[in-house]
Amino acid sequence: MLNNICFVGQIVNLRPIGNRPVAFNVSIDGPITNRPQVTNLPHRQHPRNYGTVCGFIELMQLNRPIRAGLAVLSAALVAILVGGRAPTQTTPPPPAPPGLEKIQHFVFIMQENRSFDHYFGTYPGAEGLPPGVCIPNPAGGPCAAPFHDAQAVNQGGAHNWANALNCINGGLMDGFIAGSVQKPGDVMGWHDSRELPNYWNYAQLYVLQDRLFESITSYSLPAHLYMVAAQSGGYIGTGQPKPASYAFTEITNLLASGKIDWKYYVNRGKTAGAADGGPMNIDSDETTYTFWNPLPAFPSVKSDPNQFGRLTNAAQFYIDAQNGTLPQVSWVIPNSELSEHPPASIATGSNYVTGLINAVMNSPAWNSTAIFIAWDDWGGFYDHVDPPKVDQYGLGIRVPGLVISPYARQGYVDHKSYSFESWLKIVEERFGVIPMTGRDNTANDMTDAFDFTQQPRPPVILNANGSPYPPTPQNLIHPAGTMVVTNSAYGTYAVAPEAIATIYGSNLAAGPVQAQVIPLPTMLGGITVNLKDATGATFAVPLIYVSPNQVNCVIPKGVAIGVATLVVSNGNATSTGTAMIGATAPGLYSANQTGQGPAAAQVTDGQIYANTAQCNSAGSCTLVPIDLSRSPYLILYGTGIRGTAQANVSVKIGNVDATVTFAGAQGTFAGLDQVNVASPAALKGRGQLVVTVTVNGQATNMGQVAFQ
Repeated sequence: MLNNICFVGQIVNLRPIGNRPVAFNVSIDGPITNRPQVTNLPHRQHPRNYGTVCGFIELMQLNRPIRAGLAVLSAALVAILVGGRAPTQTTPPPPAPPGLEKIQHFVFIMQENRSFDHYFGTYPGAEGLPPGVCIPNPAGGPCAAPFHDAQAVNQGGAHNWANALNCINGGLMDGFIAGSVQKPGDVMGWHDSRELPNYWNYAQLYVLQDRLFESITSYSLPAHLYMVAAQSGGYIGTGQPKPASYAFTEITNLLASGKIDWKYYVNRGKTAGAADGGPMNIDSDETTYTFWNPLPAFPSVKSDPNQFGRLTNAAQFYIDAQNGTLPQVSWVIPNSELSEHPPASIATGSNYVTGLINAVMNSPAWNSTAIFIAWDDWGGFYDHVDPPKVDQYGLGIRVPGLVISPYARQGYVDHKSYSFESWLKIVEERFGVIPMTGRDNTANDMTDAFDFTQQPRPPVILNANGSPYPPTPQNLIHPAGTMVVTNSAYGTYAVAPEAIATIYGSNLAAGPVQAQVIPLPTMLGGITVNLKDATGATFAVPLIYVSPNQVNCVIPKGVAIGVATLVVSNGNATSTGTAMIGATAPGLYSANQTGQGPAAAQVTDGQIYANTAQCNSAGSCTLVPIDLSRSPYLILYGTGIRGTAQANVSVKIGNVDATVTFAGAQGTFAGLDQVNVASPAALKGRGQLVVTVTVNGQATNMGQVAFQ
C-alpha cells in the first residue's frame, strides 16, 4: 500500500541521522554509479521538513491552478518527490503545435542593452539575484554588490565580444566591473517595479522568460543578424570590420517565397554607433544599414523592390494596428532615444514600448496577435547565470523576455531555455518555413507561453507613463471539457513516455482520490484517462491522483513522438486535451514546489544522505550548503530524462561540468528519474549556484544548490 510510506521531498523513506535533520533513507547497492535503491520501512511520523507531507493522500492534494500561470505542476511532484557560417538546413518545416494557428500576427519588439538581473533580478518566482553576490573590482578596493538603482538613466558597460567573454570569465560571471567607465559604476544596479512598473505589470499579467539568452556573446549587430538569420556569418565584431553585405539566407526571404506578409518597422533618428563601438551615431531611417537594421545589407532585400519596400517607417505601425492591417510578421526597432540603450532613459523606453502594446491591444487584430519583447544584449550589466554553450559563438548573456497575447498564460514565469532563434522557430512552425541553420532548427519555440484552451483575453491598456503595480489579475475562461497537459516538474508542455504529467481542467473527478497500489491503476476515483498517440495507437494511462481540477498520471511507455490526444472520462462527461510527446522532456523538481528555486536533491558520501534544502510547512525554503569534503555526490530528481543513453546526459553546476555517474529511472516510483553526479572540487566556497541537466541537447529548468 502506498500510504505505508512517508514522503519528504522525493518519494523515499526517511530516517533520522544523528542530530541532523530528517534525511532520505536511500541506500546504494554497489558503487555510487548505481541507482540508489529505496528500502521500504514501516510507516512512522516524522518532523515536517523539506516540504514534508506524510502519507500519499496529503501529498497529492495539490490543486493550485496552473491556468492561473503558476508553474505548480511541480508541486504535485515535489511533494511526492520532494567557427564559421552555420550549416544550412534542408529538413522539412517543423509541424505547428496545436493551437498555434490562432496566432495570425507576430510582433517582435527588440529593445537594447539590459540584462535579466538588471531588470528582473528581484522579480518573484524568477531565477534572480542570488544572496551574497559581490564581484571583484579590478581597480582595487572593496568588491561590488548588487544594489537598487532608482535612476532612469544608466551608463552600463562595454559590451562587445571581448567584453562578453570578460564578463562571463569562464562562467564565474564576475568580470562586469572591468567594462564600466567608472569602476564599479552602475553595472551592478538593478531596477524593479518602482522604475519599471509596466514591464513588471506585463510580467504579472502575461509571461516572463527567465532563461532567454542573447544568441551570441557580442554586441547589437551580430545579435540582430541572429534575430533575422539564425547566424551572423561568423561575424563577432571584435577585431573585424563591419561587413558590407551578407550572402546567407535570412527569414524575410523565406517568408516572401511563401507569400507571408512581413514588415520591419524602424523608428527614424539616431541609432547606436559610438555607444556600440562604431565611429559615430548614425542618423538613419528604415532604409539605412545600421547595427539594429541589417536587412539593407542583404542583396536579396536591397535588390528586390517588393522586399525593400517592407522596410517601413515605424510611424506606420500605429496606423496599421489601428486599421487592422498589421502584417503576419512584424519587427519593431527603436531609435537611440527610445531604445533603453544607455544612456537612454528606461522610462522613455518603457513609455514607447507600452505605446506599441497599447496600439496592438486597441487593434482589431488583438485577438489573433502575439507580442514578443526582448533586449538585444546585456549592455554591460550584471547577470549571474552562466550562458549555455551551444557552439563557438554563443549563447550570450541572459536578457529579459516577455510574451503578451490574449492567449498568453497569466503570471507565468517560463523557465525553458530560449535565444533569439526561438522567435524564428515559432514563425517557422506557424507558417511552414524550413529552418535556416542548426540554431533555429533546434531552438525551443516559446509555445510554453500560451494556453490555447482559454478564451482570448480582453486587452489591458496601461498608462504609458506607468500604471500601478501590481495589476488586477484577469479572470481566465476555459470552455467546458477542455484541459491542459503539462510536464510535472515545471509546467512546460513537453512530456515524454514514462514521464509524470499533470492534467488541469474542471470537473474531472468527483473528489480527490490517490492510488493505493503499485502498479498504478488505470481507473481511479471513477475516472479513466485514454491516450491516442500520433500514429493512432491507444493507451490506458496509469493514474497517481485524481481530483476535480487535477489529474497526475504517467505517460505510458511506447507512446509515439508527436501530438497525442488525452481524454479524461468520469462516467458523466469527458474532457479532452493534447500533449506534445518527445523522446525526452527533461525537468527538475524544486524543493519549494514552484519549478524554480532550491533543487529537490540530496548529497551523499555513499553512506549518509542529506537534503540540499530545508523547507517549512508554508513552502519557504533555505539552501543547506554542501560540504564537499563530507558529501561529494549530488543526486538530482526529475522526470522525462530516462528516454536516452546516459552518455547523452550532462550536468552543469555554475560554470563547472559535473561528471554524471548515473542517469535514468529512479526505479521505485513510476515516472521518477534521477541523475547522480560527482560534485567537482572547484565548487568549494562558491556559495549559491544554478544547476541544470541537459538531455539530448535540451536543458531543464534551473535548480539552486549552495556550496560551503
